[in-house]
Amino acid sequence: MDKNNYIWIEYNFDFGNKREPKQFLVLLDKKTLTAVPPEGSQESSWTHLDSHKCEICPLDSNEVKNCPIAYNISGVAYEFAEIYSIEEVKITVNIEERSYFKKDTVQQGLRSILGIYLATSGCPHMAILKPMARFHLPFASMEETLYRQVSNYLLGEYFEFLDGKTPDISLKELSKKNEKIDDVNQGICKRIESITEGDANKNALIILNAIGLMLSLEIQGKFDSLKYLYRTN
Repeated sequence: MDKNNYIWIEYNFDFGNKREPKQFLVLLDKKTLTAVPPEGSQESSWTHLDSHKCEICPLDSNEVKNCPIAYNISGVAYEFAEIYSIEEVKITVNIEERSYFKKDTVQQGLRSILGIYLATSGCPHMAILKPMARFHLPFASMEETLYRQVSNYLLGEYFEFLDGKTPDISLKELSKKNEKIDDVNQGICKRIESITEGDANKNALIILNAIGLMLSLEIQGKFDSLKYLYRTN
């Protein structure tokens, strides 16, 4: 498979002398931004749609056998199943435009990969995050993520306005959608708990949940933490 036919994001984990390096290639369809099921993904009892199915899931198990997110992250989850989150690692991320490097804990690199698949695997509740996956920013801080997520949402609402619809400038709907994103994150976390001995996968998802919680709090606080960016005079 030629990665140049896709939007591609390559993650490399260098553990030094502790263990063999790991490499993961994320491929996204250029038109739909939907993730291509990665090599190493495999169907199992925990990937089945009805296993720890989210209460808000609109998919029908008679039509969709596997949770699309669970199936896509299964290979990654198995690779990190015995690894602990605080293990130090050198992470290099390559995309078509540039490369990123950071020495950090496993959980920080892993949460970036999981975040991409959460957004692009076909879960209807996560589709709002797809554009952020297109402009993926590895190792984003909480403030960067907050800024990107709100900006992403407002641009989408601008396009709704151009289509003659009423845009959600007050961000009331964003709060509701964010709650559903949190529900999906928690559902995936329950699935992963059944296959992991280490805590890297689980803690990576917990970080994503924390980001969702922070967004909810910022919406309630009318994004006071970001106001300074627009009060420079």
